[in-house]
Amino acid sequence: MKFIQNGALRLYLLSVSIYFVWVITQWEFTLETLKILFPLFFSFIIIFFYKTYLEKFNKVFAYFLFFSISLTSLFGITNVMDGSYALSTNPILYGLAFYSAFFAFHIYKKAIDRKFIWIASNPILLITGPIAFTFKSISYIKIKKRVSYYFPFLLIGIVFFKVIATPLTPFFDLINSTNAIEVLVFGIIFELFVYFNFCGLSLVIYSILGILGLKIPLNFKQPFSSRNIVDYWRGWHRSLSHVLKNLFYLPVRKKYSINLAIFIVFLSSALWHGVSVNFILWGAFHALCFIFSVKLLKKDLKLFSLFLMVPAIIVGRIIFSETDLDRLILKLSFSINSPTEIINLFKNIPTLSFLSLLFGTLWVGLEFFLKDYRFFRERSYKFLRIPNVQICLMIIFVLLVGSQTGIEYAVYNQR
Repeated sequence: MKFIQNGALRLYLLSVSIYFVWVITQWEFTLETLKILFPLFFSFIIIFFYKTYLEKFNKVFAYFLFFSISLTSLFGITNVMDGSYALSTNPILYGLAFYSAFFAFHIYKKAIDRKFIWIASNPILLITGPIAFTFKSISYIKIKKRVSYYFPFLLIGIVFFKVIATPLTPFFDLINSTNAIEVLVFGIIFELFVYFNFCGLSLVIYSILGILGLKIPLNFKQPFSSRNIVDYWRGWHRSLSHVLKNLFYLPVRKKYSINLAIFIVFLSSALWHGVSVNFILWGAFHALCFIFSVKLLKKDLKLFSLFLMVPAIIVGRIIFSETDLDRLILKLSFSINSPTEIINLFKNIPTLSFLSLLFGTLWVGLEFFLKDYRFFRERSYKFLRIPNVQICLMIIFVLLVGSQTGIEYAVYNQR
């Protein structure tokens, strides 16, 4: 608790100070530049109302907080989080998706303290998450050891985000196509982009906080080492999954059934991303795939569950990315026309984008095929401890990180 009272506050002040030093260097002073202060204000309000009036109604208040981002999305106050490039439309509600989920989890568990506001509103955690459902101080560990342990995560996070994900954005013109080949190509590329963008930033945040003395869980655990869609979701956006498990899965499973609990989890996740028909379809689609995969695994049909995982991921990402319902229907009809357009489009794609696509594909291949190799088995990026891997990453970083190809943005920093 001493850390919560002192260390978390110091970490918050440090994060805010670094941000405003950057703002000063940019000579930009607008409401947008002040957006990182609003989460602190709303965190105080949440704690005040909970402690003063709503402590007896903790579960109701927790669900209200979790779906608050859904309500703002429904009324057009905030964006949906479909992964496309979109600036936040409401800086006053910056980070609402993450700090509201943070408070929802802790209030539901009745494990909340006034000093939690310094964690919930920390600007580093509001860039793109993760939701700090658990955290502890490691400031007692010498800074040299912390840097030694966390620096490889920082390095791979930057490589994921800047070297692989960002150069893939020139391929995004494919989102307008309804040609089956182009739709599938886009689905694959967009899945790679979201993974390396989101996972990369999560690793950067994980490492920075670790170096500064705050340990949070890994948000990703090599999801492409999976052999079925169930395992895939266990490694993807784990902080949100943990919140969904405690708020929805466990209560519904206890009172009703496992299948209903799975549906509620995925539909709740869909609404958290935004109130849109494509997200509802995405949630229902993945719930069905998840349930069917569980049945296959119970019958020891592991190969069939593997064959289900690949199209589930790609088709799911196509549904996730398309908010235009009419165009989504055309895409899911998978009609094949002339591939001339995609050939012409690829002519205008920078070489670095193709290199990033190749590198990203190879990386996913390593996660998949080296699943049982001892440095991949724990699915915690343990291979980063290998000196040769660090050297290779440093070389890639030095050669490519300065290249200005693509649009640089955080997929979950849209509201």
